[in-house]
Amino acid sequence: DDLMISTSLPDRPAQFALNKLDAYEYVDLCFSGGLNGECLALKASSTASPSRNAILDENLPWHVFTEARYGFIKYMGIAKWPVKLYKDLCAFFVRIKSHPLHRTDVGKRALLEYQARAQQDWHD
Repeated sequence: DDLMISTSLPDRPAQFALNKLDAYEYVDLCFSGGLNGECLALKASSTASPSRNAILDENLPWHVFTEARYGFIKYMGIAKWPVKLYKDLCAFFVRIKSHPLHRTDVGKRALLEYQARAQQDWHD
């Protein structure tokens, strides 16, 4: 009797990003959900194309990257990615996040650039 209906929707990737995840294709972390609007592209959307306001992975602030990877991992699981690929990408993100270079701003930029290129290469 005291139940209330939420007045907000949870962050969810744009439909085009979900389609790419379902096809095991590369999608920028900014589109994979879970940041309460930190990434402009995370707003719920039914569009079939990327937002022109999207932030490329290599340009993400470090704190946004560290949060966005959780959304990406979550939706990889929902899309039922092959277990080996899922585990490999999870390990990849752990290694990026825990790499000693993450202690400096220059190191963070290098790691962001590396992870963006490595992920694109992985999916090509």
